[in-house]
Amino acid sequence: MIIDNDRYEQIWQDSSIASLGLFVQPGADVEAIVAEIQNQFRGRQDLSVQSNRTLRQESLIIFDRTFAITNALRLLAVVVAFIGVLSTLMSLQLERTRELGILRATGMTPRQIGSMTLLETGLMGTMAGLFAMPLGYALAWILIYVINVRSFGWTLQMALEPKYFWQALLVAIIAALLAGIYPALRLGQMNISTAIRQE
Repeated sequence: MIIDNDRYEQIWQDSSIASLGLFVQPGADVEAIVAEIQNQFRGRQDLSVQSNRTLRQESLIIFDRTFAITNALRLLAVVVAFIGVLSTLMSLQLERTRELGILRATGMTPRQIGSMTLLETGLMGTMAGLFAMPLGYALAWILIYVINVRSFGWTLQMALEPKYFWQALLVAIIAALLAGIYPALRLGQMNISTAIRQE
């Protein structure tokens, strides 16, 4: 918003000036002009002089710092998902011990049991990654167009890049497969007679 200074003083009875903008000729060296103004007022005024480019760069640095927590949250989400898949597989292993013991007794090899477990975990990771795409988009839309507007009074431009969706899907599958390695190894070492007798 731009307002005439006389009109501003008339409305608010404020004769002090907190800031002003300086427009230079096209092609002028803005940083040199900023340095010259700072030299002229050095020691006389507590004056902060910045070019729009410098102000924008510093704003972006501060903005990036405020969103640095999202990287930590992303890592935390992967760790939580990893632990969730691992604990689910371990509980499934306990529940299906007799069933898997029968499969082993009828000729299924430890390698086949392990492969089956990894296939199950891979499918779990794939489904989780596929479900995460629309849910993540919906959450991003709410954050950008609802929460940001209500909390800060401004919003961002949403930019959808397919590589991030594929990256999320790949991370989900890899995390699920890594979580399935330990249960697969344990299933391969099960005692068949004990597993069959277990109720």
